This record gives sequence, structure tokens and C-alpha cells, in this order.
Amino acid sequence: MKLCPTCGVEYGDEQKFCPSDGSALRSTQQGNLVGGVVAERYHILKKLGEGGMGAVYLGEHVKMGRKSAIKVMSAQMANDAEAIARFNREAANASRINHPNVCAIYDFGETPDGLIYLAMEFIEGGSLGDLPVKRAAAILSQTADALQAAHDLGIVHRDLKPDNIMLARGRDGTDIVKVVDFGIAKAMTGEEGQKVTKTGLVVGTPEYMSPEQLSGDVLDGRSDIYSLALVYYRMVTGTLPFDAESTQEMMIKRLTDEPRSLGAVRPDLGAPPTLEDAIRRALARMPGDRYTSAVEFARDVRPRAWPRRPLVSRMRQPRSSARSLERPPSSHRRGPAPRSGPRPRPQPRPRRHSRDPPRRYYHQRRRRRSWPLSRRPWCSLGAARPRG
Repeated sequence: MKLCPTCGVEYGDEQKFCPSDGSALRSTQQGNLVGGVVAERYHILKKLGEGGMGAVYLGEHVKMGRKSAIKVMSAQMANDAEAIARFNREAANASRINHPNVCAIYDFGETPDGLIYLAMEFIEGGSLGDLPVKRAAAILSQTADALQAAHDLGIVHRDLKPDNIMLARGRDGTDIVKVVDFGIAKAMTGEEGQKVTKTGLVVGTPEYMSPEQLSGDVLDGRSDIYSLALVYYRMVTGTLPFDAESTQEMMIKRLTDEPRSLGAVRPDLGAPPTLEDAIRRALARMPGDRYTSAVEFARDVRPRAWPRRPLVSRMRQPRSSARSLERPPSSHRRGPAPRSGPRPRPQPRPRRHSRDPPRRYYHQRRRRRSWPLSRRPWCSLGAARPRG
């Protein structure tokens, strides 16, 4: 059942607005937004997921009919100033990035009841998993383009992981990458509006953090490149380059040990030295030893940079080598022995009679069904031309 907040009349679940005053109806169940209308323009269809900061719903604009992912902050986090600042920062940062591989932000605001929401692009797809090398490189290239667009605006994502890289399908069946969740993204310019986390506070996912992010140091775009290399490593091998039994041990090894090579984890992959060097450079412990551009890292990982496998040539071999390879033994050879030296030039066939016309002229005349005058037998004997 739904309740009108103005007149207090209850209606069925199929009703969106009150017929009397036009107010958006609310669900009578506490905390359940399915079937209701948020901000008088987003009809909630179903619940997509729930996290620590709130829930994500599938909504449809009541006038335009466009589907959107509505992220709603939970009531417990609505009184947290830092959580509200994170919502504001996600809307501000993501709306500044105009790129096809970045999830678009449609709307952001607060309802009169104090419900804070964020309407973003709805992506019908899933997150990353174990993928082939060629497909993983294509996904890496699109993700690097999205990160480069954010870095050019001075924005660091700081929480890049497989769950924040969504895959959609194009009309031709190709993968379309959408980078989501800029909630803890931070501007590299150090603006006051972006300083909402305490100094030394570690934010993000520990499995995909860079060493400087684990240490609480100042971050730039090279931290996202480190996380992007970990994501690619996970896509190709199914595991992370640091073997550990716990997350804490993995964080310590990331600060002290060197990452495992692709060949050590996947010998069957046949990774060339150029790919190993690119992964090793992107996973360098010091930021100064890494790539300075995400696009440059993706260019070195492209499959066309790998050595190609030797292909069996189908071109016709030279006469000498072909004869030496295909010539049967002398005991099984049929016919006369092959000539040595250049092949003799064919001679023209002799004429049947000296008075006969050339063969070409003779056949041309025969096609016309007419004989030359000298070849007609009745002309030489003086006989009349036969009829019929």
C-alpha cells in the first residue's frame, strides 16, 4: 500500500501520484522505496543492491521514461557530515567528466523528507571476471581512456577495482566499459571542497590500493595506474601478483616485496617480455618509476605489441625449391626425366595444305556458316548450287 503525505489517503501499489492533490505517494513499509516516487520524478521499480552507505534502486523517470540507477543514502548515514560530503563529491566529480566510458550523472539532490539521492546512468551489464587476453586488453584500453579523462581534470579515482568497472554490450556485441563510483575520488589541486577525509586516513579497497595509498601519502594519477595494473593482472591470471593468506599480509608484501611475473603464475599464457616489462613498470613500488599516463600503459599492453606466431605461408614456392621438396624418388618417377635448363619455346602447328587459310581465319569463316569462294565445290565443277 501507498500513502499520500498531504491528505493521508492510502492507495494501491500501482498508483504513483495522489489523484486529489498530485503529491507523490510513499510506501507504507518503513525503508522500502520500491513502488514509490523519489523527488516526484523517479518511480522506483526494484532494488538493485545495498551497501554500507545506502541502497541502489532501478528507477524510471515519470515523464521521460528513462531508466536510471538511483543511489539513496541510508537514514543512519544521513546525519554523517562526511558521508554527505562523499555523496556531494561523487556528484561533482563525475558530472565534470564528460567521457563515454564514465558513468553519467543525471541528478542529485535532497527530498523534503531529508532523503539524499543520486541519479546516474543505468548500465545493463556485469562487473569484470577472468577474461581472455585480447578482451582484457580492450577493456583495459577503455578504462585507461576514462581514467585519463579524469586525470586531465585533476581527479584521482582512488577506488579502482573490478566491481567499479561495469561492462555493457554494444550493438555489434563489443564490450563498453563504464567506470563508476567516484565517491572517494579527490581533486589533485587540493581544493578546500575536496578535503573531507582526515590526514592519514586510508580509504578504498585494500586489495587494489597502491603503496602510497596504503601509507596515507599524497596521491596523483599514478596511484590509479597501479590499481589499473592490478585489475588487468586479475583479469588475465585470476589472482593478484602478491600471494598472501590474508589482506593484511598482502598489504605488507605490497610495501616490501616485488610482484610475481605473469609467466610465474600463468606459464601457458606465453606473455612476451614487452608485456612483462609493462606490468613490472606499472606495479613499481615508487610512483616515480611508473607510467605517467594511463593511455601509455594501455598502449604497451595491446595484443599487437605481442610477437606474432609463425604462420604457414600459402604462397607458391620458387620452382627450384618446390621441385626439390615435391620431386619423388627416381625409382618411383613416371614419364621422361625433367629437362635441365630453360623450357623450349612451343612451335606453331603446321598447316594441312599450303592453300588452306590460317586456322584462325578458317574458324572465323565457319562460325558464319559460309565457305570461301575457292572452297565451294559447285563453283569449280560448274554445277548449280544445290537447294536445301
